[in-house]
Amino acid sequence: MKLSFLYSIIVSIVLCISCNQLSKEEQEFDVLMKKVIDVHDEVMPKMGEMSNLIKELESKIDTTVQGKSYAKAQQDVKDAYDFMMTWMSDFSDKFPHEEEGGKADSEKISSQMKLLREEEIKVHSLKDQINSSITNAKQLLEKS
Repeated sequence: MKLSFLYSIIVSIVLCISCNQLSKEEQEFDVLMKKVIDVHDEVMPKMGEMSNLIKELESKIDTTVQGKSYAKAQQDVKDAYDFMMTWMSDFSDKFPHEEEGGKADSEKISSQMKLLREEEIKVHSLKDQINSSITNAKQLLEKS
């Protein structure tokens, strides 16, 4: 009697644990989501630097050839800044924060995984655009 009671408790615990484990698709989704968020977290602190560069370049813009190069650099930084803001807004619309414990079906996970792979490409493009616009603006400002 004690053995069957103990057995039923162990089976119940194992079932509870296995029901709470993520499927392979959910695990892959979580890994990819972390990669995307990590790239975002890497470039997000650069937004303040971008704002400062936009302001700094503004004072150097005029109608000369050099002044136009400052305007181009400033526009590149603004475009990267805007890309970040748009990407964050679109990303939060596509992947709203869901409550813990909400199980997704495999079809939803599959469609979300496809979207997340697209976002991974976008966030790497975003990172490249931010980094190159900052580098170019700094190099131009150092020359003056």
